[in-house]
Amino acid sequence: MPIRIDSKLDSGKPGVSTVIRVYGRDFDVDTFVATCTLPVCTVKRRGEPVLAASQPDGRRHEQSGVHVLASDADFTLFPAQVGDAIAFLRSHGVELRRLRTFAGVETATLDFGIERRDVAVQSDRLPAELLRLAAALDLDIELSQYP
Repeated sequence: MPIRIDSKLDSGKPGVSTVIRVYGRDFDVDTFVATCTLPVCTVKRRGEPVLAASQPDGRRHEQSGVHVLASDADFTLFPAQVGDAIAFLRSHGVELRRLRTFAGVETATLDFGIERRDVAVQSDRLPAELLRLAAALDLDIELSQYP
C-alpha cells in the first residue's frame, strides 16, 4: 500500500489534523504497513535521521512508528475532529486493534491538533463515547495546542 505523506501533518504548523501515533523500539513498521488497510500518513524508522533533509547527520529516531490519519478537519474545528475520530475508531476498530497489539508496539496515542484560542480559560470536551472507544483500543488521548 502506498504511504501518503502529508506535509501538513509533519510540519508542526497550524492546520495539523487528528492522528493516531504508534511507536515501539522493536516495532517492524515495514512489515505492518505491508498489510495495513489504515490511512498511514507517516512512517518513522528507528535509526533514521529525525530531520533527514536538513540535518542528515543529526539526531536519530529512537523508536519506529506510524501515524494514521483519523481526521483531516482543520485544527480550528475541534468538534469536527472529534466526530471524525469517533467514526474512524468505530469503522476501523479491528485493524486498529491489530496495530495496537502488533509485535513491538509500546505506545499508541490519539492526538488532536487543536487551536490555542485567545481566551482566559480554554475548555475542550471529549465525549464519553470517544473515551470508551479509545479505551477499548488501549489508545491514550492527547490534545496538542497550536497558536
